[in-house]
Amino acid sequence: MENQQYPFDRVSSTSKNVTIDCSIVMPVFNEAGIVELTVRDWNRHLLEMGLEYELIIINDGSSDGTGRVLDRLRREIPQIRVIHQLNTGHSQAIRRGYSLARGQYILQCDLNGRYEPEDFTHLWEAKGTHKLVLANRTHRLDSLPRRILSSGLRQMTSLICGVTLNDPNVPFRLCETETVQKFLPLLPLGWKSTNLAISISVARDLPQMICEVKIPFRKRAMGKSSTSLYVLTNLAFEYFTELLTLRNLLKSNRKKLTFLSPAAI
Repeated sequence: MENQQYPFDRVSSTSKNVTIDCSIVMPVFNEAGIVELTVRDWNRHLLEMGLEYELIIINDGSSDGTGRVLDRLRREIPQIRVIHQLNTGHSQAIRRGYSLARGQYILQCDLNGRYEPEDFTHLWEAKGTHKLVLANRTHRLDSLPRRILSSGLRQMTSLICGVTLNDPNVPFRLCETETVQKFLPLLPLGWKSTNLAISISVARDLPQMICEVKIPFRKRAMGKSSTSLYVLTNLAFEYFTELLTLRNLLKSNRKKLTFLSPAAI
């Protein structure tokens, strides 16, 4: 299911003989102005950390030249894997990146300059034996609609699924690859709430294996979000219906979720 071919798919990869500590999954859409600087900053910091890593960059249908920049970078930096695809949206882009990850852990980070490579160090140091480490964005300066959506998500997550997290849908997170890849097949394709569903599932079944780390919020380095008020409103409704479905999925798939249970530790 996860290995289906997408139109205009092109992948470059690091050697399959290397044991990879962390796969960095970076979805990107129309960020030609900052993508090269951001990727180089991340690559430099990861080298300094001494990790074996891969940068899985999902070019989600960019039309501004982002893809050409990424192709040039992947010819220079062997750790980069580039996936070109038609636009499917953020949730499906990260889902694909998760399914392709080969590292022991996955870091998901949007390629829009809002998170510094140094922020990753805080998550990596906090992981311990946790299966999921979430960034808790402090002093958020998002637009009012986005802040309302985030607040609503926290309340919906608590009321519908009985889970209380500060930022359950945060697009900056470190997760155990095995846990994520076993969980993905349970989610219907096309869902908008991939990250949210993963957070809820781990928090419900193994709350001691999830932690939140405070990370400074930063504005986008360039440009503006492509998500309008209309899109955010529709997204909120989709999250609501998907959370209701997720609650039932978690109940009906208890046996399949034994990898999340305390007995599996």
